[in-house]
Amino acid sequence: MSQGIFKSLEKIENMIEAIDPKTDAHQGFVAIQTGNGRTLSLDQRPNTNRYFEIETVTFAQDDGLAGLSGRKRTSLELRVRYDIPNDLGFLKRIINEDASKLIDTLKGPNYNLSLTGIVSVIPAIPSTEPILDAAGDLLGFVLIVPFDLLYLEE
Repeated sequence: MSQGIFKSLEKIENMIEAIDPKTDAHQGFVAIQTGNGRTLSLDQRPNTNRYFEIETVTFAQDDGLAGLSGRKRTSLELRVRYDIPNDLGFLKRIINEDASKLIDTLKGPNYNLSLTGIVSVIPAIPSTEPILDAAGDLLGFVLIVPFDLLYLEE
């Protein structure tokens, strides 16, 4: 039995990579910055859609009763890159579709507690932030889906 933050995030990344996008299905979700070695960051990957990373917002804190359970809570952000195609409206609709699917995927419930340590994933309200070039021109967007991860450490 292996549990903890690495196993939990590996499971979530695998679940997201398994999503079949509803629109523009030939560009699936691809995990980067997975903790398995140095890779380019999300903002250094031009001309890509649906490359994603999971970024730590707050580090683990105790989430159990009187500290006896071993359950931890950490806040994370799922960040997905979208470059602008010719039609900005089309891109925004894709982002909205994907946000809905990502929330459903994060909510589970097909987590294997004994293997992953995941107790629960609680998604919050998604947002976007622009990706700008050095001149301030819009290159694309990053979809941000914040969530809390409740998990067990082995």
